[in-house]
Amino acid sequence: MSLLKVTDLTYTYGHGTPFVTHAVNNVSFDINSGEIVGIIGHTGSGKSTIVGMLNGLIKPEGGEVLLEGKNIWTDFSKITDVRFKVGLVFQYPEYQLFEETVEKDIAFGPSNMGLAQDEIDQRVKYALNLVGLNESFLEKSPLDLSGGEKRRVAIAGILAMKPEVLILDEPTAGLDPLGRDMILERVKNYRDETGAAVIIVSHSMEDMAKTADKLLVMNSGSVEMFGTVSEVFKNAQRLTEIGLDIPETTKIALGLKGKGFDIRTDLYTVSDLKAEILRISGRVKL
Repeated sequence: MSLLKVTDLTYTYGHGTPFVTHAVNNVSFDINSGEIVGIIGHTGSGKSTIVGMLNGLIKPEGGEVLLEGKNIWTDFSKITDVRFKVGLVFQYPEYQLFEETVEKDIAFGPSNMGLAQDEIDQRVKYALNLVGLNESFLEKSPLDLSGGEKRRVAIAGILAMKPEVLILDEPTAGLDPLGRDMILERVKNYRDETGAAVIIVSHSMEDMAKTADKLLVMNSGSVEMFGTVSEVFKNAQRLTEIGLDIPETTKIALGLKGKGFDIRTDLYTVSDLKAEILRISGRVKL
C-alpha cells in the first residue's frame, strides 16, 4: 500500500467570477515510503495547490488524499494530526520565524503535538543536528542568523515533528550553489534516517535530476508525466514545449542528437553524459 495516494484531485479558484481558474484537474499519483518525488511545472500549473491539499491546508473539491490508506478529510477534527504527519515547509520559510530563540522556534511544532518536555528537547536537538547546526545556536535569536542558517532553522522546525511525509516548496530558492547542495543533502539524510517520503516542489531541473527518484510534471493543472527521472527526461522535447527548462547535460545530448549522433537523450548527470559520449566515440564499449 502506498504511503500517500492521490486520486482524481480537483480544485477551482474564483467560482462565480470572471477570474475562475481550474487550478487542479483530476490529478492522481501515489508515493511510497522512502521515495523523493519532485513536482515540477510552469508558474500556475497547480503545484502549490496540490501540496496544500496533501497537507490538509486546502480541502479538495473532488477526489481524495489517502494517507496510509485513510482519507485525510474523513474526520475534520483530526486534520491537525494530518499536518503533523505531512510536514510542509513553505517557500522562504525563514520569513516565518517568530520566536525569541532558535530553540523555541524549533520546539513550537512538537509542543503543539502534546509531547513531554523531555521528548521535545530531544527532538529539537535532533532536528538542529540534522540540518547541520550545533547546540550553540539554541539560545540565539533567529533574527541574528544568516539567510542560510535561518532557512535551516525553519526546516528543522518541521523535521522536529518527524513527519512521515516531508513537503518542501522551493527549498533552495535564493541560495547559492553551496547552500542548495547542503539543503538537499540534509533532506536526503532525513529520508535515509527515517524512511519518510519527501516531496520537493522546484523549478531547478539540476536539483531535481540529482535528488529525486521520481518526477511529477504538471501542466495547466493536469499531470503531464509521472515517472522516474530517466523516464521523464527521455521526453526532454516535450518538457521544453510546455515551458520547462531541462538540465544542461540533457540539452547537450539533444544538441548532439540533432547533429546526427546516435546518443541517448535521457541523460541528466555529467557522469552519464561522459559515459555516453565515450560510447558513441568508440573509445569504450558499454
